[in-house]
Amino acid sequence: MDESATGSVNSFPGSCASLVPPPGRPGILFFMHLRAPSTDQGVRSFLWALLFFVILYFGMVAIAVAHGTAFLLSLVLSFLIFLFVRTRGT
Repeated sequence: MDESATGSVNSFPGSCASLVPPPGRPGILFFMHLRAPSTDQGVRSFLWALLFFVILYFGMVAIAVAHGTAFLLSLVLSFLIFLFVRTRGT
């Protein structure tokens, strides 16, 4: 039997596999669920600490805090942010 006559031929094998609904659930399309890659909690907490270090440092310099004081305060606060996100983050 010629499958092209019934309209059931698939010209791209495997390309629409995720679009085919399972039996018993007609009309529902299933697409691949994309997720972000898994990262270690330490990496995430370091990135948060780095981001807040930059924000705090340039924020303090912008309001006329001395560069050395801004650096030390930003460093201490970003370390505390690192510890907080590391221990209590998701």
